[in-house]
Amino acid sequence: MPAGFTDCHLRREEREMLQQNLLYLFLILGAIWTAIWLAIVFSVGRVAPEPAINAKTAMLRKRLVFPIGVVLLVGLAVSMYWMPYPSVRGRTLGQPEMTVKVSAVQWAWDIGEKQLPANTRIEFELTTVDVNHNFAIYSPDGVLLTQAQVMPGYTNKLIFEFDKPGTYTVRCLEYCGIWHQIMVAVLTIV
Repeated sequence: MPAGFTDCHLRREEREMLQQNLLYLFLILGAIWTAIWLAIVFSVGRVAPEPAINAKTAMLRKRLVFPIGVVLLVGLAVSMYWMPYPSVRGRTLGQPEMTVKVSAVQWAWDIGEKQLPANTRIEFELTTVDVNHNFAIYSPDGVLLTQAQVMPGYTNKLIFEFDKPGTYTVRCLEYCGIWHQIMVAVLTIV
């Protein structure tokens, strides 16, 4: 490890506990936010006597706000399945069949293995010791397929399966300094 840097990686249990606590925090904040909006919605139902046009507007509001709120809440609940947490990601994609370590430095990628098999779930373990980067994989046609943030002192995991052989390009999508544009690597999928 370069001089001046310390190894501040959290143990897996600590990371999972931190993620769980953040999830609870956001759920509590979401509940408070929902309570505020419910108070607003129910206050709309109490309309003071006004001219007919305002009463029609208030009635329309009462008829629309509740159904829209229900649709939004159901949509939120259903979308929780696709949240990008490790347990959900593992359940959706399955366990990785191969792990590749990737380290980013200004302005290069150090990729453990650059020749990888197609149709194999690969877990990229992404880390850096200098500044934030973004690990982005582009198809041979130049289409962005997947990406993940790479942060100092933290190992982020990205699971991806290449569906066909070819030459894939890895680029940094996070501006990381004056030579950011040359931070490119190639993966050969066989």
